[in-house]
Amino acid sequence: MDPRIRLRHLRFFAAAARHRSITRAADQLNTVQPSVSRTLGELEEIIGKPLFERSRRGLVLTAAGETLLHFVDMGLAQLSEGVAQSAGRGAGRVVALGMLPNVASALVPQVVERFKQTDPRTVVRLHTGTGDEMLRMLRAGEIDFIIGRLMDDERIHGLNFDHLYDERLAFACRVGHPLAGGEVLTFDRIGAYPVVIPLPGTIIRMELNRFLTQIGAEDFEDAIETISFEFARTYAFRTDAVVIMPYGALKPDIAAGMLALLDVGEGYLVGPVGMTHVPGRELSMPARRLMDLFREAENPHS
Repeated sequence: MDPRIRLRHLRFFAAAARHRSITRAADQLNTVQPSVSRTLGELEEIIGKPLFERSRRGLVLTAAGETLLHFVDMGLAQLSEGVAQSAGRGAGRVVALGMLPNVASALVPQVVERFKQTDPRTVVRLHTGTGDEMLRMLRAGEIDFIIGRLMDDERIHGLNFDHLYDERLAFACRVGHPLAGGEVLTFDRIGAYPVVIPLPGTIIRMELNRFLTQIGAEDFEDAIETISFEFARTYAFRTDAVVIMPYGALKPDIAAGMLALLDVGEGYLVGPVGMTHVPGRELSMPARRLMDLFREAENPHS
């Protein structure tokens, strides 16, 4: 590494990249804005390329900045881990996140695997439940952030949402089901069979209700309501029920040929998936690292 680069350069750069603001970075670092600006200027001069573009939206990382941030975050995390282990504190660190069910089978395992490769001694604590349960824990400081579908504006008032990708609502049934012929289906035909849908008040159920209202479809009469994806998939294997759940929850069984994806035309409901967190709350280095890995992850459903 260039001997002119000091730890101060890397810490200031990581803070500015994370907050996308010189002002907020200075607040976090307990310093003044000119000091942050000067340090970033020194780092850009040493590297020989701009690391940020300045816009009305704040600081935006350039390609060089994105590359540097990836390695700086890993390096700072490992340095922090080394200091903690030397002091006998390494085994006590915990990152806690609320995990909504739609991301449990693909996105979260993929990201946690990457995180553990560089930070094996930090405990990753995964909490599951309804959106309201996760929001209560987030506001109480019991978890660092929530990963899952975007909740409505009223429920997340005062919180930030970082969009990662969009995910559709899937209609699926067992292979060999009378509806699994590949043709476009009406909701009247789907409603002739039992349906498994999310509980009232959940994010997905509210989206489904809005969707049915928009297309003029009737509510399902023969319904089973649950937030248990395990029950939904098992019940679909055993019966003629149609499961209506986020695609991310059903994708492994669809890919394995155990469930058939039904075609309901072009009206697939799509919702944003991302991270909900408290603005201004100072998170630990491992928690910030885990959030960055979620941002870097590819859409698991693309």
